[in-house]
Amino acid sequence: MSKFSNKKIYSFQRFQKLDADVYKTYDIAWPVEVIECLANKVADGLLNALEEAVLELLAIPEITPKKIAVLLNISNEIADRIVKDLEIYYDSEKKQLTECGKAYLQKKETGDFVEEQVFGNMFISRINGEVFPFFKKGTLPWGRQYKNILCISFDGKTPSTLSDDRVAILDKVSRAFHKYGRITKSSKEQMREFKERQIVEFVAEEFGEKRSGEIQNMAEAEEIKNLSKARIKILNTKPREIYIRCRLSVAKAAPEKYIIESPFPENITPWYSQSFHRLIENEGSIYLEDEEEVSLKTFCEEMVTRQFYIDFPEMQRNNFEQYVKIQFPKMLSCSIAGICLNKYEEVFNYRLLYDKNEVKRHVVITEATKAIELILNNYIARADRAFIIKKYKKNVQSKREIEDLFGKFGIKDCSAQWSEIKKMRSGRLYFNYSCLSHFQKERNGHSVVEKYHFLVAEANYNEKSKFRRLLLARGIDIIKYLDFINNKRNKFGAHNDGTRPAEIPDEDFKLFNEYYIKATNLLIEYID
Repeated sequence: MSKFSNKKIYSFQRFQKLDADVYKTYDIAWPVEVIECLANKVADGLLNALEEAVLELLAIPEITPKKIAVLLNISNEIADRIVKDLEIYYDSEKKQLTECGKAYLQKKETGDFVEEQVFGNMFISRINGEVFPFFKKGTLPWGRQYKNILCISFDGKTPSTLSDDRVAILDKVSRAFHKYGRITKSSKEQMREFKERQIVEFVAEEFGEKRSGEIQNMAEAEEIKNLSKARIKILNTKPREIYIRCRLSVAKAAPEKYIIESPFPENITPWYSQSFHRLIENEGSIYLEDEEEVSLKTFCEEMVTRQFYIDFPEMQRNNFEQYVKIQFPKMLSCSIAGICLNKYEEVFNYRLLYDKNEVKRHVVITEATKAIELILNNYIARADRAFIIKKYKKNVQSKREIEDLFGKFGIKDCSAQWSEIKKMRSGRLYFNYSCLSHFQKERNGHSVVEKYHFLVAEANYNEKSKFRRLLLARGIDIIKYLDFINNKRNKFGAHNDGTRPAEIPDEDFKLFNEYYIKATNLLIEYID
């Protein structure tokens, strides 16, 4: 195996500091080849051709989505979806363009959307020839030496991938460029939602059931359709071999999971972790600080995971199954058992670490709340979001209508109700201010309170709702538990604002754990 002779390492971002009580991190140098290229510069907010055509037709008086479908030879369903996606440009209730829509068409008419080409770099992994899903505009920063960094090795006998057919390389780079565009868009949405640049999450966002046949966002569908049309040009400059600094993050409660954070800002994606796991499976190697070369599998399993269990013997999981059988008797047989057990095992481990004074109470509160959110996400995944949002928009605008929504299930003075009332303007609730606006485009809301608010709305408009059965049977109890959990998470949980979390009082911590168990059992009991 091999290393580059040039040991300079390029770093593209400052990774945010993680809680040392929860995570352990390693600096990793990833060997790549740099490709200089020109790419089409696309303005922010630029619609694709189909969306532009729909917007222009919407400017015509008395036009309808059905007429648009006929004129553009597309299905009614796709036309309806595009009109919904254009809500900042078109007011469906007033049936007229918004000021944003008028401004967009005016810019288009004056030629402000002429495409420009911009210089930048893309990167091919020297190990397996995969192209990083990132386009770095402009020149590269200065490379420098790093101490205590582990270099991934590669087979020095393998020819450079850039010696391959340039058409094939262009196709690979073009696909990665399109993938980067979609990742960037998603990353910006994530930053707007969480108001944090990056979140290291060790729980897979998967659900017990997933709906199939969803229509893609039209911009993404257009990109996928046009992947074969190159939007990027590889320059005839000599390729450079460099290392890119990444960070490997491991959680104390899940030391078998290895997360490689994106080395680039605005590029939040699991691609790097997935690629790292492929390297482990394909018997990749890594150089340690003393220049000793070991396999990635040995490094991860022996020097990372095993070391955690040596350092923290209380993390052994001998009693977890017994704990689940006693505290959550229906978890093992429920439809989302596989999803729940992984996360609840992590919380169990954090509680053991807390008992040994290895982590603080705020870590337990934060992770336990995430476990509750994971179950709520599974309820949400089974709901028809578009239908619920449409009904809510139409029927919930006044304080009384908000109160009636919760009052139907005997719920009064809950956090979600008062939070929504505070969002009213001039005696009316505008949907853009409502917490349910955080459930558009497959999003899941920002907190436990927002999640149960959506599910109360779903229970109100869907008589077959699983959450409705729970509300009718134990509505007051479950909302009481969820409100308490959310309140303690916000007040005492871990935050990334640089402030030291307050110590939760003994009585509150004891009650939090009691409600965590009760809420879990109620949610699991009614999910099937």
